[in-house]
Amino acid sequence: MDARVVPAVAVLVLAAAAGCADEQAVAPDPSRDEASIVDALNQWPRDFANKDVAAVCSLFAPDVVVIYPGAEDRDYDATCAQFQRVLTAPDRTFTYAAPEIADVLVDGDLAAVRLVWPLTVTDASGTVLESVRESGADVFRRQPGGSWKIHVSHAFPLTG
Repeated sequence: MDARVVPAVAVLVLAAAAGCADEQAVAPDPSRDEASIVDALNQWPRDFANKDVAAVCSLFAPDVVVIYPGAEDRDYDATCAQFQRVLTAPDRTFTYAAPEIADVLVDGDLAAVRLVWPLTVTDASGTVLESVRESGADVFRRQPGGSWKIHVSHAFPLTG
C-alpha cells in the first residue's frame, strides 16, 4: 500500500469510529428518554416562575410550531416574544403549576406527550384574575446533541 494512503485510511477509520461513538451517545432508550422529557416539563414552570425567558424558550425546538385556538400559529421567535411579554407584564403574573402528564409515548427520535397545564393569572395585588387548565398534545423531537425539544405544541383551554 502506498505510504500516503495509510494516513488517509486511518483518518477515515477514526472519523467513522467517532461517528459511531456519537450515535451510541444518543442511542434511543425509551425509559431514559421519557424521564428526560418529564424532567424538562417539570423544570419549565420553575423557569417560568423565575422569569427566565431563555430557559423557558429552551424547551422548544428552533423549528417549533405552537398552535392555540383563536391565535395564529407561532414559530420559535414569535413564541419567545410572547413569553417575553407575559413574563415582563407589570400588572399581571402568570404562574404555571407542575404539569399533569397523562402520557409520554417515545418512539425513536420522536415522542408524543399528552398533558394539562394549570395556569393562574393574578394582578399586581395578588388577586386571582383567572385560573385556566390548558390541555396539550406536544410532539418532541430528539435534537442532534440528544436533548428533547418540542417540535409541535397544540394547547387549548379546557372548558366546563
